[in-house]
Amino acid sequence: MKDDIKYKLGRNIKIERIRKDITQERFAELIDMSVSYVSKVEQGLTSPTAIVLFKMSSVLNIPMEDFFRDIDIRNIHSEL
Repeated sequence: MKDDIKYKLGRNIKIERIRKDITQERFAELIDMSVSYVSKVEQGLTSPTAIVLFKMSSVLNIPMEDFFRDIDIRNIHSEL
């Protein structure tokens, strides 16, 4: 699971949210999503859409590509 793209993406989002000292509750409000959804994304149980990723990057004031740090896209085909 720790090599899973969704897991790594969720972990990176959580790290950036915590760096900005934003609670899950506040983050969910700012991106207009539920706390449950944010939790599932951060746990790697679901993947955010491109629009949600854009909202997240905007709220956190970071480039979207920062969410994909440490993700080897060469392995993406094996997970599809």
